[in-house]
Amino acid sequence: MNSKAPPLKIFFIIIIVFFTVLSNNNKVYADLFMHPQKIGQFDTLFAWDVVVIDDIAYIGGNEEGLQIIDVSDPRNPTELGHLDLGVTHSIDVLNGVAYLANYFSGLQIVNVSNPLNPTKISDFYDGGHVSDVFTVGDLVYLVSIENGLEIINCSDIRHPNKIGEYNDGGSPNGVFIKGDLAYIAEYHAGLEIVNISDPFNPSEIGGCFNGEGAYSVKVIENIAYLCYSSNGLEILNVSDPIHPITLGSFNNGGNVYYAFILDDIAFLSDDNDGLEIVNISDPTNPWKIGGFNDGGHTRNLFVDNNIVFLTDLDDGLEILELSNLSLPQNPNFIIPVIIVVIMTGLVIVIIIIYKYKK
Repeated sequence: MNSKAPPLKIFFIIIIVFFTVLSNNNKVYADLFMHPQKIGQFDTLFAWDVVVIDDIAYIGGNEEGLQIIDVSDPRNPTELGHLDLGVTHSIDVLNGVAYLANYFSGLQIVNVSNPLNPTKISDFYDGGHVSDVFTVGDLVYLVSIENGLEIINCSDIRHPNKIGEYNDGGSPNGVFIKGDLAYIAEYHAGLEIVNISDPFNPSEIGGCFNGEGAYSVKVIENIAYLCYSSNGLEILNVSDPIHPITLGSFNNGGNVYYAFILDDIAFLSDDNDGLEIVNISDPTNPWKIGGFNDGGHTRNLFVDNNIVFLTDLDDGLEILELSNLSLPQNPNFIIPVIIVVIMTGLVIVIIIIYKYKK
């Protein structure tokens, strides 16, 4: 019995080390490499934003304003209705109402409860070029280069009125609201965090600058995902909003406009490289696991189940299906496996030789 102990002990030690290496690594190795395949397209000019709710896609663009598309059959998208309100850069849809950030005419509020016949309810505009909109209850948050962050009370939806503003003279492009904080992607200042607990008197409390070009921001739990039109994706810990901490970044030289976060995956719309799919399970070391690019200029995206809806200034709405076909080629995963395989093989050889000698 004692003659078998040394090789078996070594073998068990190697197995323990192997699983320890895996358990200490935050990457989800079960995730497979993603291969998006284009399955449908809806041709329209200068598509910018898209939101999908209950198999209906709401598209905002430079030419058609608001378009409402039936995507229940993603291989054959069909238009249900549209309303030409001019250049629409951002859409938020809540309870049958669409809130549009119109670049030249501010907030446009549209009844979309009947997608075959969308009708304008009201609007709000006090100048500037409005680039993004975010709605929470009766409050609508707008950002524009000229007016900064504007807070609009829409409790009376037919008569929206401005109740607050934060403007430091910068160039905000995107806004995300979470709780009592507004996270602003400011082109020249990076991430700005504004306290909006008193909507009549919003005030900046923190921020983080890692270079110019910030375009949009998403916040999930205590992690902010900041997209740069020049520096890719930056991931920040904002658990302390006064002092955000940069965790990691993903930048392959592209121009990222928007991110859609789904569990441990970031879907990025890149102006030059189309769709990029990034594993963010380890926010300090995000890595690409897939993508799609057929030319054009990608702007925004929305992910619903295994379908990606991608807006493109040249190709309109592109519809992609995700499929998982092969293991990720991540060196941090492959190297420990190779080492363990080699060491395990060596142990087996030792055992065989030991038994043969015996």
